[in-house]
Amino acid sequence: MSGIVFFGTADLEGIIEFYEQRLGFERWLEQPECTILEYGNLLVGFCEREQAEADGVVTVVEETRAAVDDRYDDLTDVADEPPSENEPYRIYNFFGTDPDGRAFEVQTFLHDDHRA
Repeated sequence: MSGIVFFGTADLEGIIEFYEQRLGFERWLEQPECTILEYGNLLVGFCEREQAEADGVVTVVEETRAAVDDRYDDLTDVADEPPSENEPYRIYNFFGTDPDGRAFEVQTFLHDDHRA
């Protein structure tokens, strides 16, 4: 087991629907007032609270530039800008905003080896 990042949300079902339907996450575990989602080896929990915690960035890593472009095509209504290369980090990415106002990122590494 690795770890889980948790965020508070004022609209649990709405935020779960966004991450499942728009970003491809799957439900991993249901708990009282909390749902934990998974995307590959990423676990993110959302818990019903009075207000959303919108700090931080939820990043989805894709295998190819084409996959990032496909995601962008599906998310243009909530994306900040089209995907581009970020040379200092050697990634190809774009950012958007989820229904809570929290930033998300879709990226692929341009390294030959992700551990490099």
